[in-house]
Amino acid sequence: MPVFINNKDQPADDYTPISRREFVMKLMGSTTDKELRCQGVNFTNADFSKLDLRGINFKYAILRNANLSNANLSFCNFERADLSHAVIDSANLLGVKMLCAIMDGTSLKSCNFEDPAGQRANMEGAMMKGVNLEGSHMAGVNLRVANLKNANLQNCDLRGAVLAGADLENCNLSGCDLQEANLRGANLKGAAFELMLNPLHMAQAVR
Repeated sequence: MPVFINNKDQPADDYTPISRREFVMKLMGSTTDKELRCQGVNFTNADFSKLDLRGINFKYAILRNANLSNANLSFCNFERADLSHAVIDSANLLGVKMLCAIMDGTSLKSCNFEDPAGQRANMEGAMMKGVNLEGSHMAGVNLRVANLKNANLQNCDLRGAVLAGADLENCNLSGCDLQEANLRGANLKGAAFELMLNPLHMAQAVR
């Protein structure tokens, strides 16, 4: 049975952000075989750093300016969630779902998106203008039609990543591994490709 976060003493339209203490109490009261559902919940400015949050449903949740650094977010669902300007550095994001998530200005430095079992992280259509993904392991990640304008992707492992149709204008891809990455139809205007680990073939970028 799913576990719902809900305070019955509060009205249904109360969007007061939930504190770390409140959330940790809910986590402690749940078991790993139950889905913790946080869809649409307000976590603005929350500090969830270093917590084990695997498999939680954060669809449509508000996590603006939240601290999720060093957290385990593997297999979480952040579809259409607002993670703008959140700090998610050094987090585990194996198999994460971030379809159409809002991550403008978010920090995701040194994150791990690679699932050894092969389940790929899905960030298709995400809004990621100015995001910082420096040093992240993102082999096979789906970033199709994502907006990565002015993003920092220095030294990222993007082997086999899907960037087809993505907006990479003024994106810093210096030092990246783009072996077998799909860049067909991507906007590469002003993108930096210095110190590439493997040469970028035109076939990867042409429709």
